[in-house]
Amino acid sequence: MDCRHNLRALHTFETVSRHLSVAAAAQELGVTQSAVSHQLRLLGEIVGERLIQKNGRGIALTDAGRDLATRLQPAFAEIDRSLAEAIGGTRDRVRLAICSSFAKAWLVPRLHSFYAAHPDIDLQIMMYAQDPELTDATGDAFVTTLPKDRGYHSQLLWPEVLVPVVLSSLARRKTGPDYITTELQPGKIGSDWHAYARHSGRGDLTPLTGQWRFASHYVIALDMVREGLGAALVPDFLAEPEVSIGRMTLLDATGLPTHEDYHLCVKESRRSEPALDALIRWFKQELGKSERSMPKSALRLAQP
Repeated sequence: MDCRHNLRALHTFETVSRHLSVAAAAQELGVTQSAVSHQLRLLGEIVGERLIQKNGRGIALTDAGRDLATRLQPAFAEIDRSLAEAIGGTRDRVRLAICSSFAKAWLVPRLHSFYAAHPDIDLQIMMYAQDPELTDATGDAFVTTLPKDRGYHSQLLWPEVLVPVVLSSLARRKTGPDYITTELQPGKIGSDWHAYARHSGRGDLTPLTGQWRFASHYVIALDMVREGLGAALVPDFLAEPEVSIGRMTLLDATGLPTHEDYHLCVKESRRSEPALDALIRWFKQELGKSERSMPKSALRLAQP
């Protein structure tokens, strides 16, 4: 297939694959939704594969569509970079894929310094509930607890340490709180609290009835603590703002290392790109400024 005669269809599909929305793609491309649909049908006929399928009220990529998108997205990103350099463009774009708890509690409060230092870089933050896949189709840089992919430079940002927090008003009650666990798999339910009890020597920090409250993510667990629904084990950087103002209390001063530490990952072959290099240097600068926020008098690290 001579792709040069089908660039419009390829560009249309690449745009749809990023948004997973015909309407959003049409808006970015400045065309009608029917024009987008026409180009998608044309490309499907050319490649002889179904690339997009309905998914509830939205759309999703088929296996063939994901495979094509994985190749097209970095290719069109490179075209954009090359064009900007050729015409003397001064702005650049970096897509930072990041797990949600670290984005909300660590990254966002520091972003003002990045924007001030790099007004020429459009930093696009894409938040994921789970660790994002390390691929150009997902992002240009990644914050993940799974930094082992071959071909990627990995920089440690923050060792994850869990602390037990509860609403301060509940901590003053004579009866113990309910316990919220983020371990939901059968056979592992409540294993976060059981591990904490072993490390801290606080066997009393588990429900006497064996009944748990459940949350699939640290951010949800912390929101449940805010509502007075129980105590939860969450990363120290997530709990620190609430503890520092006295809204929440630590049930114990021991921190539990999870060894699922946060890393910044960038493909080795792209580290020298100016925008990515600026992002790496900014992270190093912020790490140099910050120490673990929870006062050392209030947080002891348990030894594994």
